[in-house]
Amino acid sequence: MDNVGFNTILEDDNEMLVGEFSEEETRTTIWGCDSLKSPGPNGFNFGFIKFSWDFIKKDVVSAVNDFAVNDKWLRLSNVSFLCLILKVENPQ
Repeated sequence: MDNVGFNTILEDDNEMLVGEFSEEETRTTIWGCDSLKSPGPNGFNFGFIKFSWDFIKKDVVSAVNDFAVNDKWLRLSNVSFLCLILKVENPQ
């Protein structure tokens, strides 16, 4: 394996990959999501997050960076609930 050349990345690229997410980077990602998609377990969809951005942005960026550093996400933040709705007229 002495003569095998492995691809490496530049130090600047490495710093970008392991550095914190900026507020603008987080915002750009959120704004790339459909506002009307199904809400999360807390009942809020991306439309609400976008509408409330000025108020919640520090907490959102902090949560994203905490995940990047600790490799752990809040357990309930990735929960999904499924509801089966019969394909009949006026399902209730």
